[in-house]
Amino acid sequence: MNCIRLLRLAERPRQQFKQLQTISARYVSNHPVRFMETQDMWRQRDGVSKRWQLIYKAPMDTALNWASVYLTLSTSIVGAGTIYYGTFVYDKSDAYTPVTVGDNVVIANSPMECFAYLGAFILLHFAVKILISKYVIRLYQDGDEYLAVFRGHFYNRINKHKFHLNEFKKLSPTFVVSWGDARFGLGDKHGIILENYFKTPEHFNYLLNKKSADKPDVD
Repeated sequence: MNCIRLLRLAERPRQQFKQLQTISARYVSNHPVRFMETQDMWRQRDGVSKRWQLIYKAPMDTALNWASVYLTLSTSIVGAGTIYYGTFVYDKSDAYTPVTVGDNVVIANSPMECFAYLGAFILLHFAVKILISKYVIRLYQDGDEYLAVFRGHFYNRINKHKFHLNEFKKLSPTFVVSWGDARFGLGDKHGIILENYFKTPEHFNYLLNKKSADKPDVD
């Protein structure tokens, strides 16, 4: 028992060091100097002028870029195949005939069961695509005007949305987006924004509270 306790005590500093490394890496990757170094590059890629200052950059942009392409293509192909099968191949007389691939591989016990599988596939992909479309990958600021950048439907395609400071508000969680802390209203559009990836905490505080953290209240 004493040996086990000693091993546990020895593991604690190592775990704390790993946590510190993770926090330090996140801080370095989102340090204000890092934002300044990459700001011009992202302005050029997003097609925005120099009056816009980059204040937020979300993680996983590359993964979401490819995921958006996959979801668009897979949903389109499966949807088109389902429409073609239902219009030109399906026959009511075969309503209870198993659906097969080739001669021996049964993929569904009936056409209706096959339609149910395809419908669930399309709905699931559609729901994930809606979730990705609300994920803000970059956020720019010009005074009290903001420009949110979202991932588009195809590779390296983006959608841009402008909103005013007063239009930014925190929203309640929904069935699709269960984490309420990351869901915000950006005028007439909803977005997912992660607090830890702002250039500085003051930028997020100014958006959320409509005042800077280092400025006193004015009566």
